[in-house]
Amino acid sequence: MASWEQQESDRQRRLAAARAAFDARVAADRAERAEHNRQIDEEIKAIAARRRPSVERYCEQVLSRLLLPPQFPRRAEVAYNPEAEQLVVQLQLPGTDIVPTAKSFRYVQSGQNADTIVETKRPDAEVKKLYRDVIAQVTLLALRDLFDADPRLREVAFNGHVDSINPATGRQEYPCLISLDVERAAFEQLVLDRVKPADCLPYLRARVSEHPYALKPIEPILVFDLSKFAFIDGLDAVSTLDHRPDLMQMGHGEFEHLVRQVFEAMGMQGWTTTSSKDDGVDAVVKNPDPFVGGVTIIQAKHYKNVVGVNHIRELAGAMEEKKAGRGILVTTSWFTTGGRQKAYEHGRMQLVDGRLGLHRALGLRAGKIGL
Repeated sequence: MASWEQQESDRQRRLAAARAAFDARVAADRAERAEHNRQIDEEIKAIAARRRPSVERYCEQVLSRLLLPPQFPRRAEVAYNPEAEQLVVQLQLPGTDIVPTAKSFRYVQSGQNADTIVETKRPDAEVKKLYRDVIAQVTLLALRDLFDADPRLREVAFNGHVDSINPATGRQEYPCLISLDVERAAFEQLVLDRVKPADCLPYLRARVSEHPYALKPIEPILVFDLSKFAFIDGLDAVSTLDHRPDLMQMGHGEFEHLVRQVFEAMGMQGWTTTSSKDDGVDAVVKNPDPFVGGVTIIQAKHYKNVVGVNHIRELAGAMEEKKAGRGILVTTSWFTTGGRQKAYEHGRMQLVDGRLGLHRALGLRAGKIGL
């Protein structure tokens, strides 16, 4: 009896310890689930509020779950501009080895232990065509899923890259093979189950490599991260002017908006940045033309005194930080000779002063912006 009582006491002790451990695991699992659900709820609220990090994470998850064969890559990077409801996507496309070079196999019976399988090669032209079709299909699939997953997106700029090794240098490269910037309204006009993907991309004004199978790179339409800027709603600065405006009587903010409107009148898309977070950038304009387009950052100097070399260096630094293709410095005053020389040496910078250039630009576009 004493032995049994001792065994029962030990059993009860082990049972209590097991129950305590089990209850602790259950409580930990419930707490983990509750925290997970809380994070999901917070993420849903953040996406609804159009917070940049949450929308970017969500879109990256959408791209990671594309219905593609398992051997296809899914590496993607996205940048979101909440003010323009624009998404910039960089997606890894499958390499050329995704297309089998063998077209068929034939069994040949030659006698005892001499049977062979003969492989028929696929013609090179067919391999190249299939590869072009594959990357076109991946591009359209990614665009469709992004627009379907986030109904509030208005525009997607897509760049499709592929991992490769340059045979001349032996270095790893990531050339861009497909680039396009498409708005939702244009994409929703497509009947995707009827289009030919390789023909659909030129219709969307995509820039496609002439020889994608040879991994011949192209210059992306949009490589600039517009989401790095803090944009504000555009002010109609033109409405504050009469037919003979004195630019020096304008406020600094009004002048920045006026400069943006001048470029918009030239057919570009423009945004004005907030004064507290502009990082040396007063406005951003984008030429939507798929062949000569791109993003340009603008600095507007509402000055009476001369603009010198330091301001040129400031613009060059902003272009480097924001990875802008071009930069324009606009001022109501004039530039020093050294400043003009510095801009000329830079090569991707344009200066517009108030003595001739700015007033000429205003005069050329007066009818379009209401002056």
